[in-house]
Amino acid sequence: MRNIPVENLVDVARSARREDRSALAEAIGELCLKTGRNLSNKEKSLAYDIISALIRDVESQVRAALSNQLADQKDAPHSLIVTLANDVIEVARPVLMRSVVLQDNDLIDMIVSKAESHQVAVAQRESLPQKVTETLVRTENSSVIAAALSNTGAQFSERVLEDVVCLSREHEGLQGLLIQRQELSTAQARKMYEFVGHAMRKALEEKIVASGSEVEVDIDQVVDQAIAEALEQEDFLSPLDQPDGHSDRPGSSLRPHPRQLVGALQQNDLFRFEELFQELTDLTEQGATRVLYDSGPEAIAIACKACGFDRRNFGDLLALLQGGGEPDKFRQTSAYTKIIDYFERIDATGAGRVLAAWRRAPDDSWVR
Repeated sequence: MRNIPVENLVDVARSARREDRSALAEAIGELCLKTGRNLSNKEKSLAYDIISALIRDVESQVRAALSNQLADQKDAPHSLIVTLANDVIEVARPVLMRSVVLQDNDLIDMIVSKAESHQVAVAQRESLPQKVTETLVRTENSSVIAAALSNTGAQFSERVLEDVVCLSREHEGLQGLLIQRQELSTAQARKMYEFVGHAMRKALEEKIVASGSEVEVDIDQVVDQAIAEALEQEDFLSPLDQPDGHSDRPGSSLRPHPRQLVGALQQNDLFRFEELFQELTDLTEQGATRVLYDSGPEAIAIACKACGFDRRNFGDLLALLQGGGEPDKFRQTSAYTKIIDYFERIDATGAGRVLAAWRRAPDDSWVR
């Protein structure tokens, strides 16, 4: 801080040099704000007028120091605080986080017009009303939303928190913060339970039980989500270079060979085919029925890839099962080509993850 004798302030004020203007602004701030002097309203108003006149033409470090001093001044001019809030983040941060002069509409304008650093500073204010929090969530920026979720003084409406729950499906970093919010309803906790990982589920179970409810989750949706998550992983769909051939996994010699399933269909022995499919996949009867008849050919492709089918065996099974009694004719359709292409692009490891999820689902979850 520059030490300028009071009697020399007039001479400094007359200077046109930028460094002198910075020195004057800093000195005024020290004299009128930091020292805690009991200034009259007229004196303080004059100090604010001087700072307002100088603020755009002083060094950034001086602006930052003034911002830190003005952030706690309840009677600071609104226009001056708004000017500082629009400055670079090093200058803006103190007033964005602490100044009560900024109104809700000012904060909303900052969120809409400024970048992430300003938005995070707003999210860290001591208190945030619902309409400001809603604007922060609308940025769909996970860092900004995480800052708001971490703020115990932030208020979330049920509707906005529902939006955050939906966003947390894609932004896992929000999930733990969401679980800590008291506003999270039991219904929202149940919804999160269907897509969060195992580590988060225990915390959600505790929250649901604490509300006096039981953990009743739609396992059918959990299983479907396992498919979606696997499909989104990079190693699930791979280049068209998957090796054909039945996998030699442990215990595979005790399971039916894919060709046995094809043979059962060729002999029109549907009961035997279903029995072999259930034995090969380790699915319950209800699970096997759903995969074969209720979930579309993609589900069959996933199960067959997980069980070591090659292209030829899967193609034969698909044509016999989906061809309506005319397998050769079905092979000429675009639907057949599409599923064969889909099958070839699936990675066996990813398919195995989905099949494992299906195996864990209880019998009654397959009933629609």
